[in-house]
Amino acid sequence: MKNQFNMYHDLKCIWMASNIVDYKLCDKDFDCENCTFDKVIRNSSFEDDSDGKATGNILDNALEKLQEINYDEKIIYLKNCLMMKRIFANTFYLGLNPILQPFLDSISSLQECDLGKYILKGQPVFQFTGEWGTVTLSSPMNFLMYDHMTTPHEDLSKSKWIAIIGAIQPEIETCTIGKSNWNEILYKTFEIIDDMKTNLPSVGNTMLDGGNKLKYLYQIVGKTKYKSILESIITQ
Repeated sequence: MKNQFNMYHDLKCIWMASNIVDYKLCDKDFDCENCTFDKVIRNSSFEDDSDGKATGNILDNALEKLQEINYDEKIIYLKNCLMMKRIFANTFYLGLNPILQPFLDSISSLQECDLGKYILKGQPVFQFTGEWGTVTLSSPMNFLMYDHMTTPHEDLSKSKWIAIIGAIQPEIETCTIGKSNWNEILYKTFEIIDDMKTNLPSVGNTMLDGGNKLKYLYQIVGKTKYKSILESIITQ
């Protein structure tokens, strides 16, 4: 006879086993084709209750944001999804490549390296944490951290600049990426979203059994997959 743990594990709905919903046990003998809950998960779309208007599928929203991004000749794009803009001399704004921003829709905290610290290549610069876990963004060059911007972590998906740093040209040149490389990263994110749309159901709204509203990417693909996606984009 199976022990209680194995019985519980075997009763997990496929959506719970995939970390897409927090709790749902199967009561249909895994006859998904005739399961109302499964149909709702696959066919629902996310709606914004703040104004009662449908905002469309979460993946489509992320795709639309990516399609609005353009390469900016005035920006210095770096490896590891960082970018810079000169303020004067060797002083720069430091921020996130906008390609990454549509994927940062569920950040609960942002940890930055200490002020006045000289950051070496490969050392952590920013650490993002959410319900899905934590990812670290490492520096592709040596630089000095001058100041932190006052942007709250909730606005990371919209904000360009996070810090002010000091860096010299030889260091910058070692990790700058050109327009062709920038486009390759952008195209990869298109492929990531397309893969999600092809291989995963379109999830949204609320569950019939009282589950929470789904409004973040990690809730669609699962926490482990979402973290893996972030890491694959950041390390390009």
